[in-house]
Amino acid sequence: MTKATKMHSSPYRQPYSSMCRREPLKRWYKTLLSVTDFTTSLWLFTCNDFKTMIFPSTAFAVFYSLGLFPGQASPLALLARLPYVLCWTWVNLLAFTVNNQRYPAAVAEDRLNKPWRPIPAGRISVQSAQILGVLAYPLSVLTGLMVGGGAIQSLLLVAFGCVYNHPGPSSRGFVARNLLNGLGFMSFASGALDVVLLPGQRGSASVLFDGDALGWLTMLVAIIATTVHSQDLYDQDGDAAAARETVPLVLGEGPARWSVAVGAVCWSLVSAAYWGCGWAGCSIPGAIALWVASRTLLRRTVEEDRVTFVIYNCWLVSVYALPLVARRGVAPN
Repeated sequence: MTKATKMHSSPYRQPYSSMCRREPLKRWYKTLLSVTDFTTSLWLFTCNDFKTMIFPSTAFAVFYSLGLFPGQASPLALLARLPYVLCWTWVNLLAFTVNNQRYPAAVAEDRLNKPWRPIPAGRISVQSAQILGVLAYPLSVLTGLMVGGGAIQSLLLVAFGCVYNHPGPSSRGFVARNLLNGLGFMSFASGALDVVLLPGQRGSASVLFDGDALGWLTMLVAIIATTVHSQDLYDQDGDAAAARETVPLVLGEGPARWSVAVGAVCWSLVSAAYWGCGWAGCSIPGAIALWVASRTLLRRTVEEDRVTFVIYNCWLVSVYALPLVARRGVAPN
């Protein structure tokens, strides 16, 4: 065996060669961990609001399009558009929640009530969240342009979000806070509808310019603005820590609970009358409203109020379904 052959087969070269092969794998592994960690943080910013924004808004878009645009929106066409709806609603929700959770008062509140959120959990710094929040606003508008609808609502959500999240009137007054909630819900719902219906199907740049749709959306603003403080009943400690004025903290827990209970029942009747659904069409939202009312008045622990707010969102979805109920002939001729 020659000297060159001995050098080639030296065992001391193997660990170095093996290490060189492992380096790219380590880099890919670290990159994968970073991407996974980042996407998990994005998920944690938004996951608590799926039940209040993404699912109800998607349901509104589906029910309204099937009820009012039956010729233009077939079930299969709606199914094909659902990924775009989910994408649009999630990106806009991300823009809102990141900016909502990055202020000092919100961070202090989350340390008490939601320590798993990215900022109090130490997954992301306030400075990084601020950069992410600034970038998310134009991204939400761009998403609306790319998916074929919702860009106008994205701009509205940017405006409403800036007012709502910035320490000011929405933090000090419950009237402005509830009204902004109503406008935000309306923007999410109408934006999802714009995404479901392509421009040629909805007949205008946005359903916001359609008289029938705008009338219903305006009523939804009123419904939500007068009942959405159901979400404040289980979060009173956090709201007090953040010096946030809500209906339960300003008017008292009793008036807050009664206004939600009475409001849900009354709005069920008014909404059914608006669509001419009669008593038969009112049965489902009315029954869920009575469930919300009874729980709101009788079950008052924090966990019970959390469950009640989930049922409240189910009630909203049942109200959203009234246009489809009216079209299907539940309403009397």
